[in-house]
Amino acid sequence: MSQVATPVLDEEAESLCRWAAARAGAIVLIPGIGGLTLCVNEFYMVNRIGSIYGAELSSSAIKGFLLAFAGMIAGRTLASLIPFPPAQLAIGIGTTYGLGRAATAWIKDGMPDDVTRYKELFEQAKAHAKNNLDSFKNDPRAQQPLGDENRKV
Repeated sequence: MSQVATPVLDEEAESLCRWAAARAGAIVLIPGIGGLTLCVNEFYMVNRIGSIYGAELSSSAIKGFLLAFAGMIAGRTLASLIPFPPAQLAIGIGTTYGLGRAATAWIKDGMPDDVTRYKELFEQAKAHAKNNLDSFKNDPRAQQPLGDENRKV
């Protein structure tokens, strides 16, 4: 990592995680394409978190990190097929936010191969998002496309 973590960078990473989670809430409701689009959203989010901290992340490193959470993500994908918006929102937002917070810690720690520690962080962040669902689903940035997460609303 070429940049030292600072409160400003941590705040930027948190903002990015919240933006991606808000987008996930909008994406998960799109019939038929939600699951694939969520994966793209999460891949982009992890890549951008790496950029915030000056980390060079290869596509294979990001895929490896996300695949470590495959079991947790698979449930989200199946749940997104159930046409019950409140459940879809909670699962999409919670999973994306959890992945973002876990990825932030993983990147700040130098991207170790063992991601066991980050699974607990994932669960804690996912629970936080579900307990604060309204602040995520009502985020006005939810409709901003990839690459526009820094645009002022």
